[in-house]
Formats: sequence, structure tokens, C-alpha cells
Amino acid sequence: MFSEIDKIAPAYINMQNPKYFEIDNLFYAGLIIVNYFREQNDIILKTLIESNLNINISIFYEKQDSYKIIKDLTYHIGNVGAELKEASQNRQDIDIAAFTYNDARYIRKEIQVNNEDMYFLYIYIIVYSEDKKELEYYLNKVEGIAQSKGLETRRANFRQEEMFLSCLPIMDNNKLIKNSAKRNVLTSGMLATYPFISSSIFDQNGIFIGTNIYNNSLVFIDRYDSEKYKNANMCIFGTSRSWKIFFYKIINIKI
Repeated sequence: MFSEIDKIAPAYINMQNPKYFEIDNLFYAGLIIVNYFREQNDIILKTLIESNLNINISIFYEKQDSYKIIKDLTYHIGNVGAELKEASQNRQDIDIAAFTYNDARYIRKEIQVNNEDMYFLYIYIIVYSEDKKELEYYLNKVEGIAQSKGLETRRANFRQEEMFLSCLPIMDNNKLIKNSAKRNVLTSGMLATYPFISSSIFDQNGIFIGTNIYNNSLVFIDRYDSEKYKNANMCIFGTSRSWKIFFYKIINIKI
């Protein structure tokens, strides 16, 4: 007897290689975002989402207790402040300590004065391909795009199964990879991780027109939707011999 799970379960899984694994003739490899620019003024995932590469992106946010965060920050500010006063000018890590001191003061002020919340942010990327060489090419491509946006990545070698499960739509942020990806972010900073930035046209009762050349999303239009469109007229533009008349006949077939 086959269960419902058996109907969607893969027929073949190979996890012998620590750098990737194979499911039903597709190769998968994971990347963990482990660091970011200190300040972000743009949507950091925009270039990756619009790259049309074979990737799945999973983002987790975990809201933290503001009272506990303020208490820990105050303790940290007091300790680091005392160290900075006593530190020698020749101390090599004095600049790093000063950065953490100022960051802690800024975060505490934003939480107390501007009513912001603090979250832990986790971003995972799964790259997939039918060919191992192409998979490596995609991995290098994604790493390069991420680096150009100030994102530091780490390949999830020996943790490919946990990465794959964390990128499935089952809300499972695996504990074995959380510590590598965890970074704090304020409410205002979360705007930089907004993923839904690709424009698309999708009418619920529409018919399939084609694909968006910018992001390969499917275009469905219901031109008889009077609540959305003023009339059902359409304009079709294209070069000579580009099948404009054929397209017109197709969309005007009466069933």
C-alpha cells in the first residue's frame, strides 16, 4: 500500500558526497549567508532573485525579547567601556572593541527610543542542476553575486541534508546550521531582506499569455475583468514575422 507521503517522496537519494547530494538525477548544494555589510541601503537579495539561476532561498526571522536584549546590551556596554578606558593605545584590537561598543549603544537606543525590535536573521541558499560541473558554475556565480552585495557565504559541506530541509516550505530552521547563519537585525534593517521584488502579472481567472522576459515568471491575464481593466482591448507589438497574427488568433479562439 502506498501512502500519501510515498506519492511525493523521491525515488532516489545519494548523500555520499559531502559537497553536494543527488535527488532523482538533480544535484543540490547549499550556501549559508554568514555575514553582511554593517549598513545596507538596498535590497540585498534583488540581484540574486533576478539572476534566473537555479536557486531556492529560505529566510528565517526570530523575534527576540526586547527586555533581555537591553539588559545584555547594557552589561556589554559597561564592560567594553571600562576596557576602552583602561586599554593601551598600542592595543591592536582597540578599534574592533570601539566598533562593538558604538554598535551596542546604537542598537540599545533604537530599541528604547524608536521602539524597534531585534530579530535573529538566517538566510540559506540551495543551488541545483542536472550536471555536477554546471552546479559548480552556479555555485561560483551565486558566490560572486552575493559578494558584490556585501554578503559573505560559506558552503554547507557535510551539512547538505540540513540545508536542503531548511529550504523546504516546512518552516524547519535546523539547529545544526543555525549558529553559522545567525545575525542580529533591527526591524528597519529587515527591509533590506525583502524577497518579493520581481514584478509579475497574474490574474486569478486569466489565461496564459507567455513568460516575463526579466524573471521568467508566468503571465496570466483576464482582459475581461472589468474591475481591473477599463476594457478588453489589447495592443500587440512585435517585429515582422514574429507571430503577432497567430498570437491574436490564439487568444481570440471562442470555446
